[in-house]
Amino acid sequence: MFKLIGIIFMLLLGLGQVACGSDDSKSKSDGGADGDTDGDTDGDTDGDTDGDSDGDSDGGTDSGSNTYDFKAAAPWYECPSEDFPKEVTVIEALHQVDHFITWGDGAVNARDLWEDVDFPAEGAWGQVGMWFKLECPKSGKCDFWDRYGSISLVLNPDDEKKDWKNIELTRFVTPYKVEMCQYIDVTPMAKYLSGKRKVHSFIDTWVGPGHANGDGWRVSVKFVFYPDTKAQTNEVVNIWKKRHINVGKLDEVADAGVDAGPPKLVSVDSQIDPVTVNIPADTKKVEAHMITTGHGFGYTNNCAEFCQMRQDIIVNGTIYSINPWRADCADNPVNPQYGTWKYNRNGWCPGAIAIGDIVDITDSVKLGEDNEIDFNILTASGDEYNDTSGNGGSPYEVISLKLYIYK
Repeated sequence: MFKLIGIIFMLLLGLGQVACGSDDSKSKSDGGADGDTDGDTDGDTDGDTDGDSDGDSDGGTDSGSNTYDFKAAAPWYECPSEDFPKEVTVIEALHQVDHFITWGDGAVNARDLWEDVDFPAEGAWGQVGMWFKLECPKSGKCDFWDRYGSISLVLNPDDEKKDWKNIELTRFVTPYKVEMCQYIDVTPMAKYLSGKRKVHSFIDTWVGPGHANGDGWRVSVKFVFYPDTKAQTNEVVNIWKKRHINVGKLDEVADAGVDAGPPKLVSVDSQIDPVTVNIPADTKKVEAHMITTGHGFGYTNNCAEFCQMRQDIIVNGTIYSINPWRADCADNPVNPQYGTWKYNRNGWCPGAIAIGDIVDITDSVKLGEDNEIDFNILTASGDEYNDTSGNGGSPYEVISLKLYIYK
């Protein structure tokens, strides 16, 4: 729209110059110093100065190219109905792998699955999308319940399993008893989606074939690589892979059940040690990407699933606070579901990918030096959470945190 208005304005201006006796031959031939006709010096004809041909000024080829508009797809990121452009490279990482667990003789635990994947050689990718599809097993009997799951990348699959370095790509929570398909942006991980890797798929399901509450879930994952010669270079620092943090039991209370044993007193701070990260001197921007989902209810304030909790990323003493509360679960297009899918939750909705939050922390880092990254979880009002319900166990959050370092 703004370009059209600009073109009309320039046409009118040109007519005005002719009417006023201006030098018409000059107005037709005074292109930029690059020899084209747009008046700039970048070697293209789009009228901006960034050197690409898309007509915007961000240096990438998103406007008018075959990239995907993930922002427009937020917050539900439904899978696109159209085919992917011919120019992209599609890598199928997982194809209908079944997650379930069985009990007794011959028990099988398929909650965790790993697949070897050969990604393209490291190249210039303007975008990388991750296509995630969750289906019912072959029997058609999906797990009845909302289970949290995760897709991670093993960066060093040739090492012993105990030495594997895992980095979470995305978190999700299954819908109640129905299927879902979503497509998200994992472009910051492009450098690490290359060569021989191993993809880890996990669903916290507790059912399997023949169970009264369903037979489990089936997962498929594809990675879609969009070429762009102007892709940014970056590094990823994995502060934490996916981990559980109890959100707080500070007072000695009687646990439920005769055999529950003595209560375990635990604070968030006692579970977290600061991490030191050296930020290269040539860094232009640093972002922190946190994924958090709260689980457990029936505790004080119905935490950590049905209460609002504040997440603090602390960079060299500067606090960046995030409240990941989802207040839009009833709007989920994955419907109708069973159960309490319409109820709002801490960081997630049933039948949706938990994208997490990306925070620009550039102003608080020291370039070319070590930086301290710390973390805390508080109530939404900023107080330390204390479960005094006496219900046994503890409410908890599942957290992952990584830094994107752009040069």
